[in-house]
Amino acid sequence: MAVGDNTYSLLVAWLKILLPLAALGLLSVLFLLARSHEPAEAPRWVEGRPAERQAGEQVTRPSFAGVTEDGTRLTVTARRALPEPGAEGRAVTEELRAMADLPDGSQIRLAARTGLLDETEGYVQLAGGVEVESSVGYRVAAERFRIQLERLAMDSGGPVTGRGPAGRIEAGRLQVEGATGETGARLLFTEGVKLLYEPGSE
Repeated sequence: MAVGDNTYSLLVAWLKILLPLAALGLLSVLFLLARSHEPAEAPRWVEGRPAERQAGEQVTRPSFAGVTEDGTRLTVTARRALPEPGAEGRAVTEELRAMADLPDGSQIRLAARTGLLDETEGYVQLAGGVEVESSVGYRVAAERFRIQLERLAMDSGGPVTGRGPAGRIEAGRLQVEGATGETGARLLFTEGVKLLYEPGSE
């Protein structure tokens, strides 16, 4: 009976050593296999996970975050990004979202079906129908919108339509300028502005 007890105790002691070593070896193999499927190179702004490689190298849920010269916190995300071959720092995106948190506490949000992020040149181009919403009460739509990454500067480069605190508004162009020493951030409607005043509009 004592011999059986000793054998069982010895077996348990060896298992306590061998099982963790086996688990560690299995994890090492899985880690090496996982690394072999990582993309060779991805733009520095991409912080997502690899997607299916059916249409080439792709990354899902990429994101970019930074602070502009005037202190605006800028965040850009997308559902999917596809780096452009031979163009370092450039990626075509799907379902692009951008959010700017301004130093004065206000916020500007943009959304588009497609986009292009060029980290080398320092801009984001939203396209395919862009929706712009400001926390101060403006909601407008444009065909495209360009955002600078180093300083708060946004430009529709074309017509915009929407609503503001005073009513419906149309303009040939909308620009957003960052804060300066004298003024805060400004939304500038230019090139033929039409305002249909609607009392009681938000």
